[in-house]
Amino acid sequence: MRKFLLLLASCLLLTVSVLAADSTITSMKTDCRVETDGTCYVTQTLTLELQDLQSELDFPLGENVRRPEIAGYSAKKYTADNVTGLRLTSNTGITGARTFTITYELTGLVSQANDVQTFTLPLLCGRWEWPIEHYDFTVSMPKEFTASPGFESGYQGDAIEGYMTVSVRDTMISGSMKDSLKDRESLKMTLELPSGYFSGSHAKWSANWLATVFVLLLIVLALLYWARTLRSARLRASARMLPPDSVQPGDLPYLLCRERPNFNMLVCYWASLGYLSIFVNEKGNVILRRRVEMGNERRRLECRLFSELFGDNDVCDGASLRYKRTAARAIEQTPRYWDRRLYEKSSGNIVLMQGLCALATSVAMLLSMSVILPVMSARGLVLFLFFLLGIPMSLLIQRAVHAIYLREVLWLALGGLSALAMVVLAGAGDALTMLLTLAMSVFTGWQTLHGGKRSELGNQLIGQTLGFRKYLSKASDSHTEMMLRRDGQYFYKLLPYAEALGLGAQFAARFGDTELEPCDWYGEANELPNQAGGFYSRWRETLALLDVSIRK
Repeated sequence: MRKFLLLLASCLLLTVSVLAADSTITSMKTDCRVETDGTCYVTQTLTLELQDLQSELDFPLGENVRRPEIAGYSAKKYTADNVTGLRLTSNTGITGARTFTITYELTGLVSQANDVQTFTLPLLCGRWEWPIEHYDFTVSMPKEFTASPGFESGYQGDAIEGYMTVSVRDTMISGSMKDSLKDRESLKMTLELPSGYFSGSHAKWSANWLATVFVLLLIVLALLYWARTLRSARLRASARMLPPDSVQPGDLPYLLCRERPNFNMLVCYWASLGYLSIFVNEKGNVILRRRVEMGNERRRLECRLFSELFGDNDVCDGASLRYKRTAARAIEQTPRYWDRRLYEKSSGNIVLMQGLCALATSVAMLLSMSVILPVMSARGLVLFLFFLLGIPMSLLIQRAVHAIYLREVLWLALGGLSALAMVVLAGAGDALTMLLTLAMSVFTGWQTLHGGKRSELGNQLIGQTLGFRKYLSKASDSHTEMMLRRDGQYFYKLLPYAEALGLGAQFAARFGDTELEPCDWYGEANELPNQAGGFYSRWRETLALLDVSIRK
């Protein structure tokens, strides 16, 4: 008798150890969001407890599955007996407790007979190889309904309803299993609805297709508008040693890529011509002193600005309200002055093309996030925020194209991050619309870089600006030395131009350790370095003070 009991206990222990070694899904939750066209977006989250090392895992999902993905993993899609799933492989093996989040779409869930639409939703595919200890689900319907949902399982049929709790609140159906589920168990929900509940299920275009078509339409409209009203002759830019004709340094950012005119460079240009001098006293104040009056040798706008800067005095403090107001007037009036000369009267408005592109990006963002976002209480608000986010993302990418010319690192970084985010969203959401709007944002930034439809004079001046920029960025050291021997003030005369084009540091570095003669128009109470690099650093500090004066 004792031997029999010992043998029985050994068998029981062996059975328990074998059962303990079985892998299980400790929890699984299926969140479903149903659209008005009957398409269902599913987010399935499960925790799998693996007792043994596995090199391959299959996640069966069901029939009519589209865009299946496992967040954070690179899984391959497979189909067996009309059932689509994801196969995850690992060279190092998978074991222990792992949590997976799977997203996919289900279509073809709605059938209609007479005046009744039947919605059949497979919540759990019957191909899972592991038992499920705890299972929950939620189904978010597009509109309210009065019918009660029915449930059916693979093993127990409709009797499964006695082993689960279900609640319906407004448009949300929630359920939970009271007991664990066996491996290869399935669960589906059936809901009978009045005709017309799913307005898009039998329509030619679903909501997603309509959004895609709308994005394509906006892109086509932007391209047509560009071709009809903005397209200009190709710019010809060859390196030239001289600045553009009748263009002063403060104008260059606007001519180059429609950036804000640089008033500080205009002041330095006036100083290099002898109209004023710039001095930084012991207290660090920037003092402008008028040397001569400005006459009709300069254009009328410059004369007005120069007169306003000094008024009845011969001295102007760089931190004064007068300097700030004059800078604001120059920044406001300079674009108007050049727009009349650079562009045809029939030219369109680049803002319209930029706006169409930004709107297309917003719709593409909405389309992608509607695929990515799981069911959540504030889903509509989050989607709206991402829709709004698409506008600045597109504009930042367009702005980054402009920033390349002026080497503005911050704008380049923001535009690059926006482009990277769109590429990531393309992989997880709607790839077609996201990649198209990304390409369109880059194209729009490139084609609106120099403004609208250019006149003959506009082509000439902008081409000269590009050529002069090319010269400043690529001039050889030997050529620079030759120009410096001809004119000891060569560095100081061209420095405002180089700085306005974003090439100031590069231009100063080209002079290396060459000793320069003192600058005729800029001085400080403390002795200035006689090398280009040191002078440029001190001069940039002064410009920073003037920038603060303009912005405050």
